[in-house]
Amino acid sequence: MNVLLIGPPGSGKSTQAGLLAERLRIPRIMASEVLTAAVQANSPGAGAIQEAMTTGALVPDDIVRGVLIARLRRSDCAIGFVLDGFPRTVPQAAALDQAAIRLDYVIELILEDAEVFRRLTGRRIHPPSGRLYHLIFNPPKIDDRDDVTGEPLVQRDDDRENVVRRRLTLYHAQTQRVFDYYARQADQHPRMVQINGEGEIRDVSHRLLHAFGVQKTSMGRTMRAPTSSNT
Repeated sequence: MNVLLIGPPGSGKSTQAGLLAERLRIPRIMASEVLTAAVQANSPGAGAIQEAMTTGALVPDDIVRGVLIARLRRSDCAIGFVLDGFPRTVPQAAALDQAAIRLDYVIELILEDAEVFRRLTGRRIHPPSGRLYHLIFNPPKIDDRDDVTGEPLVQRDDDRENVVRRRLTLYHAQTQRVFDYYARQADQHPRMVQINGEGEIRDVSHRLLHAFGVQKTSMGRTMRAPTSSNT
């Protein structure tokens, strides 16, 4: 089963992709992790990847296609995968088709832009430990200071307002078109599902699993094929 999860920045799609992959017992392929590994390995295009990730721009299609398609052809993806962050553009989606990598389901998490800004611009991090805070949802005891060490907290570059605005613009201009691209193929496949991304992680996860028809049983996990829905 090959699944693509689409959503704006801050929608929690990476968290949901991980939970879904665990439930379906297939690997999650997170584009940012694959691209970061390419940077660390100093692979061809590493400089362009690093620049795009810093500024919130999209990595050039030709680089992404090569790196991600190679990852999807590894043996662990033979049983299926949950894609997170790729394809982000219609040319990338077309490249998957050309590589004969077909998707069974495309899921879009829906989140208003105002909520995206609230979630992302309020995030703060303590770099040495990786501890995360949020000015609204999980504020530090002392403003802009880590609870444990008292050291300064910082705002990551990709959480700054101008970068978030750029990421949203790119999402609406390009990535959201990927959903439309696959919707035009929906008479054959993949199946299309839209999920409300508002609320707690467990609430969104419940909606997602409900749309898939995945249920827990006392003997383990069962699953039936989803139907197209707007939730």
